[in-house]
This record gives sequence, C-alpha cells and structure tokens, in this order.
Amino acid sequence: MTECMLKIENVVAGYGYGPDIIKNINLELNRGDIKCIIGPNGAGKSTVLKAIAGIIKPRNGSVIFNSENGEINLSGMETYKIMKTGLCFIPQDRSLFGTLTVSENLTMAGYTLGDKQELKIRTEEVLETFPRLKERLSQYAGTMSGGEQQQLIFARAIILKPRVILIDEPSLGLAPAIVEQAFHHIENIASQGVSILLVEQNARRGLSSSNYGTVMDLGEIVFEKEANEVLNDERIQELYLGKRKK
Repeated sequence: MTECMLKIENVVAGYGYGPDIIKNINLELNRGDIKCIIGPNGAGKSTVLKAIAGIIKPRNGSVIFNSENGEINLSGMETYKIMKTGLCFIPQDRSLFGTLTVSENLTMAGYTLGDKQELKIRTEEVLETFPRLKERLSQYAGTMSGGEQQQLIFARAIILKPRVILIDEPSLGLAPAIVEQAFHHIENIASQGVSILLVEQNARRGLSSSNYGTVMDLGEIVFEKEANEVLNDERIQELYLGKRKK
C-alpha cells in the first residue's frame, strides 16, 4: 500500500499584507516519489515550498506531514520546528556557509540533533556517500567547485535523515554537467525511500527524473499526472516545454 508522506489541502498563501500568491493548493507526495512542479515565472511554485516549510504561513488550509511519530499539521509551525519533524528544505540560494569548512557546515546542519555522538555517526555515513567531501573536510565551502558544493548541499540535508526533502530550483546557475550530478544525487536519495518535492525551471530535466509532474499557473495547480504523461502532453509542450507551434 502506498504511504502518503505529505498532504497539502486547500492551502492559500502570500507575502506580508499582499495578495494571495497560491490559491487552494491540493497536492500529495508518496513515500520515495519525486514530484516536480513546473510552470511559468510567477506561477507560485516556490511559494508552495515556502508555505510547506514554514518560511511563510498559510492563510488557509493545512499541511499534513507523516512524521515518525504520526501525522502532524505543519501549518503555522516555526521553520526550525518543522525541520525537526523530518522535513528538510533546500532553497534556491542553497545557503552554504562559504566561510566555514566542509566539516563545520556538516556540524551546523546537524545542530538540531542535540547528540554529538549521533552527529558523528551520521557525518561518517554521509561522507561514505560523498567521499569527495571526506577529502575536503578542512576546506572552506566557498572555495570548492560547483560540483563539490552541490554534494555538500545534499550531504547537509541527508545528515538529518529526513523523510521529505523540498528542493527549490536545483539546476539554477549550474553548468550542465553539474546539473546532471545534482539530479543523480536526487534520484539516489529518493531510492532510499525519501520523498522529494522539487521546483524546477528546466522542466524537461526535472520531469525526466521524476515520477509525477505538477503544472502550476497563476497560483493554481492546473494539471497533474505521471511525469512521462506531462512530458508527452502537447498542451504542456507548447506552453511550458519550449515546443514551437506549427
């Protein structure tokens, strides 16, 4: 039986006292699935992730997360408390501490654990997954290559052993080869049973690594199917995937 990890119901959200950016969003994410949200600029894609992660508070609706301790309504919770439940958010700017070493970045990522021995064990585990980082532990994160920084970003996320990871624009500003590495890491993480909800402007690349595709426009979900169906849908190709009309 499919296990639902995240359920968003009728969520409405915006910034400050401004208008609603997303309206009545309904979305589910199952265990081990990768779901990619695509759509034009300004559609509200990143706002969905921020509303789930507590960066902004939903004005209406609920965000139900299937944590290890059962279902939790994340709506209205502070971001740091949400992260403790087993949900991790990787923003567009990736938020590496460039003036700290790789080792220090990993330590900062695991500060919520409150157990130094457990953090040490988890750090050793992620370094086995990303051996290149093991060679760079004393190097400042800001001086590493783009590919190495990308590995550190994912290492910081999985050190918390999340059940769900939200990723905003993983290909943003990266060279094509590094983009491929990033999606390879995403696929590997999902293969371990972690659920991933991502926003990706490079719609074709995002969908090609995903199980499901969700299309947004003007703050609403207008289309949602298996990723290959979204890729092959002529309407979506013309509107969002760059296919020229005949």
